[in-house]
Amino acid sequence: MNLIHTTLLSAPQKESIRALTEACRRAEPITLSAPSEDGLDYYLIYENTPEEGGLTAFSFLFFVPQEDAGPASVYTCEYTAFVHPAHRRQGYFTEMLNAALTAADRFEKEHRCQVDFCFLTDGKSPDASAVLESIGAEYWFSEYKMVRPLREKDMDYTANVQIEEADAAAGLYTASLDGEIIGTCALLPSGRETYLYAFQIKEAYQSRGHGRDFLKGMLSLIAKNSAGGSENTISVQVSGLNYIARNLYKKTGFRDTESLSYYIY
Repeated sequence: MNLIHTTLLSAPQKESIRALTEACRRAEPITLSAPSEDGLDYYLIYENTPEEGGLTAFSFLFFVPQEDAGPASVYTCEYTAFVHPAHRRQGYFTEMLNAALTAADRFEKEHRCQVDFCFLTDGKSPDASAVLESIGAEYWFSEYKMVRPLREKDMDYTANVQIEEADAAAGLYTASLDGEIIGTCALLPSGRETYLYAFQIKEAYQSRGHGRDFLKGMLSLIAKNSAGGSENTISVQVSGLNYIARNLYKKTGFRDTESLSYYIY
């Protein structure tokens, strides 16, 4: 068993991940996908050696700051794993999980924050459900993945807030009004899909239209920087209990595509 950790996938590794994801989809009606962008923590297990191919399992970590944590520094560590249907119950998942938990613990210490480790599932894999039950993972909450195509007219929108790139490596942007930062959001490109997350407006500036203005401004920015036009999509994940955010996304053209559930560990 060869376990490899990387944050920079090679072209062959990306192709191996795509092929393994498709193999899992052929076996079960799952809708989960795997990003192949730099910066995430990937764990790959090969049956033989990477040079010989034969990727049997992979997983990835994604650290997201919790919007409702208040002044506390709290992150959610989203963990997703794929194991080839022909190689399950052979210890691959356990090997990757132990490495992921070690990484989450290291992140917690380095950033001096709290990390809530959780699994992400679409509920369509009986094997995944059985694993979650066996390790004692508890249902936390559900989210909806909402998707919207980019449109040519998105480029024409001019936001009232000032949008600036705050951290290029993290894909982080800020919205300012009269020199004061009132909101933040982050982007994670993955092929023709851009994942928009950590979108928030300071409480004192909510219910004034700034959220919609900021969101449309971000769509304009993405449209101007994207090639492929309407073939590109924007996706978000929003809690089923966050009625205000879901309503905002719906009014801006986003539509539900799948339901995702989080299990805390």
